[in-house]
Order: sequence, then C-alpha cells, then structure tokens
Amino acid sequence: MKNNAGENLDALFAAARADERDTSRVEFGFETRLAARLREEGGGSLSAWAWKLCPFFAALALAATWWGHVNLRAEAAAEVVTEATQENAEQVLLAYMTGERR
Repeated sequence: MKNNAGENLDALFAAARADERDTSRVEFGFETRLAARLREEGGGSLSAWAWKLCPFFAALALAATWWGHVNLRAEAAAEVVTEATQENAEQVLLAYMTGERR
C-alpha cells in the first residue's frame, strides 16, 4: 500500500487556495464575538457549580437541623433529671406534708 498523505494534503491546500469566497463578513467582529462567548461561558460556570452542589448543601442543612434538635432534646432531658434529683423547698414541704422521708 502506497502512502500518499503528502499528495492528498497538497491537493487539499490547493483546493482551499482556489476557493475565492469573500470571508470579510465572517471575519468582521470575530474577536468581539469570541470574547462575548467566552465571557458567557465563564459567567455561567459559577451558577453551574452552585446547582451541582445544591443537594450537598441541602443535606448539610438537614444534618445540622437534626443535630440541633437531638442536642436540644438531650439538654431538656438532662435538665429534667437534674431538677428532679435536686432537693428544693417544694419537695421538702411535700415530703413533710405526706409523711414520707428520704
């Protein structure tokens, strides 16, 4: 098999040179259009990341809410236990009136 890639490439370059279309309209404002497109793609990247990370932050918020709820219940239970075990004036009066001694 003969490798004639160089001849094919030369033929393609010759065909491109022979094509004499007016490309001035395409070239007009190319840099401006390119910069606008790059700006548009760069500006959307932050919002794209935000949408991708949204489920993670929602799970984090739910976990923090659950943790706070569990801690509040534990603190409330501990407060009830300490209040019940402490001897205060009402408990002493109740024990005196009922005749129960601790």
